[in-house]
Amino acid sequence: MNIIRSFLRYREIQNTKNDIFRILGTIDFSVCKNVRPLKIQKIAMLIPTVYPNLGGITSALRILTYIQNNGIETTIVLSSKSQDIESARRNVKLCMRDFEGNVKTYEESLDIDFDICIATSWQTVYYAKKLRGYKVYFVQDYEPDFYETNDFSMLAKATYTQGFHIISLGKWNVDKIRKNIRNSDLYKMDYIEFPYDKSEYKFDDRDYLNYANKKTLKIACYIRFIGRRIPYICEYLLSNTKNELKKYGYNLEISYFGIDKRNKFSSGINLGKLSRNELYRLYCNSDFGMVASMSNISLVPYEMLASGLPVVEFRDGSYPYFLGLDTALLINCDYKELANGILELVNNTAKLKHMHESAMKKLELLSWDSSCEQFYKILLKTICNTAE
Repeated sequence: MNIIRSFLRYREIQNTKNDIFRILGTIDFSVCKNVRPLKIQKIAMLIPTVYPNLGGITSALRILTYIQNNGIETTIVLSSKSQDIESARRNVKLCMRDFEGNVKTYEESLDIDFDICIATSWQTVYYAKKLRGYKVYFVQDYEPDFYETNDFSMLAKATYTQGFHIISLGKWNVDKIRKNIRNSDLYKMDYIEFPYDKSEYKFDDRDYLNYANKKTLKIACYIRFIGRRIPYICEYLLSNTKNELKKYGYNLEISYFGIDKRNKFSSGINLGKLSRNELYRLYCNSDFGMVASMSNISLVPYEMLASGLPVVEFRDGSYPYFLGLDTALLINCDYKELANGILELVNNTAKLKHMHESAMKKLELLSWDSSCEQFYKILLKTICNTAE
């Protein structure tokens, strides 16, 4: 058994080494000369792969579709060879049916004169650098934190110093970069508001008063097996909270979603990856929603709040940064705190209603139309005015 473990560990090390060497052999760490465009007629956005129901890809496509609707020729550049181009084209339509731009391979795009090239992840920065056009980096999260401190985290961190014009989804990323990157004031950074889609998650009157009469409570937990979603802590908390609530006569029904349905949990069911309509039905049929936003916030808590679902979040994550302290039940890693918080809310329905009202005041100021317009206006400001 030890021999097998040693062999598997050796193979893992060699594979990681080969990946790092391959990346290092193809990238350029020098700061690019980012020349402002004279016009904006052609824009490319680099995406590694395109799969349906991925928030980051959908967010990027929303922005590109808005730009397209302003009369600009748009192109999605597939930077990875792990997906064939026809599959990517089909999935683009599944993600954003209104997108009418081009979908090209990286090799097809090398000789095109784009006015602006937009990277969407740390890996795509190194590819975008070799394309023609003013370089923009659409930062949706602080990606060095996706890894332990290792080769990959260093490569991700280095992308913020390549001379790209950074446009962040929310101000949290900008503050994180300024805190962790030396001489960050040298780099151009803007941000757009973190929005959600109002048309898909409408609030149907939820009877918060009826929570006081419930003895079975349903909680929907967004879970992913990635570190920033702390999946094992979430499962531990909910399993123990279920047992704790039993002492007070409550049954907690736990539904997990967001990962492959084949994964099993110690208590609760796994609904798998859900469509937008399925998500909305789940939110409407649940009493609480739980999300762990330990890096930049995701769309999920916004969607839950928009449907009237009370949210459980972590006070040490990014949620309070975006939506404050009075819009959710904020906890740490203590299941007794979670159980007590739920008990307090079901016995104090006025607080539940106040949480919802506070959340809606913040959400009503947000929309994808507004955020896409902010992004587009930032691009327009990059046009070089020779009279300046």
